[in-house]
Amino acid sequence: MQTQTLASLTLVGATSVWGLYWVPLYYLEAQGMHGMMAMVALNLAPAIVMLIAAFGFGPKQPHAIRALYVGIIAGLGFGLYSAGIVYGSVVRATLLFYLTPIWSTLISIAVLSERVTWRRWLGIGLGLSGVALLVGSSEQSGFTLGDGFALASGFAWAVAAVLIKRSPELPLRAMTGAQFLCITLLGVGIAAVMGVEWPSLDIMARNLPIASAVSLLVFIPSAFAIFWAQKHVFPGRAGLLMMSEVLVAVVSASIFLPEERLGLLQWIGAVMIVGTFFIETVSLPSSKRRQAP
Repeated sequence: MQTQTLASLTLVGATSVWGLYWVPLYYLEAQGMHGMMAMVALNLAPAIVMLIAAFGFGPKQPHAIRALYVGIIAGLGFGLYSAGIVYGSVVRATLLFYLTPIWSTLISIAVLSERVTWRRWLGIGLGLSGVALLVGSSEQSGFTLGDGFALASGFAWAVAAVLIKRSPELPLRAMTGAQFLCITLLGVGIAAVMGVEWPSLDIMARNLPIASAVSLLVFIPSAFAIFWAQKHVFPGRAGLLMMSEVLVAVVSASIFLPEERLGLLQWIGAVMIVGTFFIETVSLPSSKRRQAP
């Protein structure tokens, strides 16, 4: 199997896992934590573990400092996305984040001189049309604080994706640790600005081990996989493939959260988004796939 094909399949699988990120977030909220504190609890342990793994022992990793910068930008993207879920809705935050293919394709054209095929533009058009149906047919109206966080998150992630593709030599441990650390600090910062109360020691003692276990066993491996795959796939294509997170988040939220159930037009939009996967990964013969330089 070609590396680019493996990386593409890895992106679809790993980002599907992140489509369920709202589950532990909402669980911790139900246990008495504000959403921003839940975000801190989910990212604190992996931040500590990965930074110790990157800098605490073994030979010094080359390019580690540069990897920290890129990881911080990636963490900014995912942290803002998390805040979008907390202050908005799972469906809207996920969909606004996935304007990423537009930002990443445009940045990739300018920075990486990527040659974009008509299938890429078709995939972007189909995916964004699906997003328009999902958002436009939603009962929620107006642009909320959560929407603002989610929209900014997509641009930040697009910048990070281009930087990762441009520098495949960056070590994964440092980059992953910086991402989780940035999400943690961003959660603390937003909580402070919004006047969020810290949870009691009892609530923290009961829920921090659960949050840490979920992050260490599920989110660290998937974050590793995403960063590895991003090194081998152009950012615009990666943005489309990562829309698997949209499908998982939308379907799971509509099933388990009554306030986020989808209507007919929204389901049509979800199907259109799924269509981008086939345009980008199936319809183009492998012999003609453009390999990353």
